Amino acid sequence: MKNYPSLPTLLSLAGLSIVVLSLFSCSLASGFVYDSVAEIKNWSFIHDPGNLLTALSFRIMGMDVIDFNRPVAVTSLMFDSLLWGRNPFGYHLTNILLHLLVTCLVFLLIRHILALRNPSPDQIWPSFAAFLATLFFAIHPIVTEVVCEPTYRKDLLAAAFGLGALLLAARHDPETRHGDLARIFLCALLCLLSIGSKEPGVAFPAILFLYWLLFRRTEPGAFWAWTIAVCTAATTIFLIARFLLAHHPSEIVIHEPSYPGGSLVQTLLFIQPRLLAFYGFNLLWPLYLCADYSAYSIRFFPLPLSLFLIALIVAPLAWWARKDSRVLFGMGFALATLLPTCNLVPMFHPAADRYLYIPLAGLVLLPAIALNSQWVTATSSRRWAAVALVLVLVALLIPVTLQRERAWSSAVALWQDTLDRNPRSFPARVNLPDALLEAGRLNEAKAQSESTLQTPYADYPFVWFDYAIILNRLGDQKASRQAAKRALELKPDIADAEKMIRTLQCEPDQEEEFIRLLPATPTPKP
Repeated sequence: MKNYPSLPTLLSLAGLSIVVLSLFSCSLASGFVYDSVAEIKNWSFIHDPGNLLTALSFRIMGMDVIDFNRPVAVTSLMFDSLLWGRNPFGYHLTNILLHLLVTCLVFLLIRHILALRNPSPDQIWPSFAAFLATLFFAIHPIVTEVVCEPTYRKDLLAAAFGLGALLLAARHDPETRHGDLARIFLCALLCLLSIGSKEPGVAFPAILFLYWLLFRRTEPGAFWAWTIAVCTAATTIFLIARFLLAHHPSEIVIHEPSYPGGSLVQTLLFIQPRLLAFYGFNLLWPLYLCADYSAYSIRFFPLPLSLFLIALIVAPLAWWARKDSRVLFGMGFALATLLPTCNLVPMFHPAADRYLYIPLAGLVLLPAIALNSQWVTATSSRRWAAVALVLVLVALLIPVTLQRERAWSSAVALWQDTLDRNPRSFPARVNLPDALLEAGRLNEAKAQSESTLQTPYADYPFVWFDYAIILNRLGDQKASRQAAKRALELKPDIADAEKMIRTLQCEPDQEEEFIRLLPATPTPKP
């Protein structure tokens, strides 16, 4: 096996680097939005260097803190904190560089998979085909959520470590078996770091097994048996620790998630097929992407239509996979990494763009196989036609990606965009008034709060909490105190400022302002 990359590979990696850095450099000027407000801006834990060893040693898994079950992701934020403090620039820069790393790993995986069947002495076209396919992964609008929201680097890290394990194992040489023991250990460590970043990392031992089964089964099996077994053991031990060490009861997770269909059976039979069809639509037509999906988002995907669309996509792919095992690997990779987010266990967000980030790494293998097929490579005219088609599609996707970057640039932009695309979004209804308040746009914040109070979300105490602060800053003290009293009626322990700050990771000055608006004798806690 070669120990050095070819010139076409180096040029492809350089081209992908230029594309990623150019396209996502806009996000360097963005602030903290959505979960990064709570997990970076307001969470003192990651900014205390004394906690670094707690995260590094995984002892955080026994603590009642945010992302206790993702110690690797928390550790990465803490390293950023050491360099950048609370400056969002550095966190966004890390995300862009991580996406660049994952993009390069996806290219290397595709180039490797293409070479497994009928290796060609022509190094230029297979590398170019892999480059063109990887462009879809690099610039697709669906990845913007992961790249532009610093705390969603969980998916970036899980992908980087998992792909690293797969590529490292793939370099095993059955003839020399040089360094196999170290390779097995490093693969297991990378799988552990992957699942320690986010749950889809659990899929990579299965992906290693699928890779061996489809492509390396004829080799002596000792290395693969040990690698798959040790990686599976590392992942299993982490999962056991995650549930055994979880802190109960939790003051951070005050409401447990529930199945979107009411039960596991109802969800799998009636909800998840609609979500899968919705995902497929968003991948092929990404004009309606949103930071928060709900039942409103899938209103145009009734169950019969969803099942038909799924069959329409799966049937030709299954036929293709019978003829080419590489297609089966791409499909298996995507399915295995999507499965952990398919609501098999209750989730706070039943659907999200970030759930497709790692599966997309498997899906882009399919256009690479098509581009490298004998039919396309038979004539130069077909090659040029294929290149032109890919470049046109990329040119159409880039403006959509840039629009999504702008949506994630600030809290006001994000929640206004979300509300425009999903008027029934609970996070948008609750967070937009607060974002407008923080931006100093008080009259707009008041109007938005009053609009939310005309919805079923009027019974949510923190809607009244924000409304009270907005009215106070507008000088309407009487109405402000009435709103604060209503919030206290809905949630009596809202008077406990310390608990509110710890639970919601809100701005301390807003908590103090709200407490001053409460009656002199707060309602007793139940």
